[in-house]
Amino acid sequence: MKAVYVAAAAAVVLTGCQSNPGAQDTASDMPSVNVLELEVGTCLNDVDQPLAQDLTEVPAVDCTSPHQSEVFAAINVEGTDYPGIDSLTDTAVQECQIEFERFVGVEFSASSLNFHYYYPTTSSWAVGDRSIYCVIFDPGVETVGTLRGAER
Repeated sequence: MKAVYVAAAAAVVLTGCQSNPGAQDTASDMPSVNVLELEVGTCLNDVDQPLAQDLTEVPAVDCTSPHQSEVFAAINVEGTDYPGIDSLTDTAVQECQIEFERFVGVEFSASSLNFHYYYPTTSSWAVGDRSIYCVIFDPGVETVGTLRGAER
């Protein structure tokens, strides 16, 4: 279990709290979605997003086009006080693994697929962000369509 935590934790990306609706990723001119508006089924090209940053937007793409990842679960975090990064990453790893198996059809430890997650930062928590978004990807490969039911 500890090795799985390390693999998933290494891919952690933080969410942010500011919004800029309709913004475009100027580096690639790709449409973006506000991280506070992510939904299950949103497909992303987020591999090049900086780690440990207060992100506000991530590059989104239609799932029928080649993409790097897909939001496969949204986990609600309870509480009024910010739980801290360690608690949020522990929750993300545990809950995303459970949701991974439901989404893919095999346990995370037996899969060739991987996941990362977006979780609330102190600044996004202050404006009501309570969501952890689990994001699945096929390492080094772009996907067309969904990985739901991939069973690999």
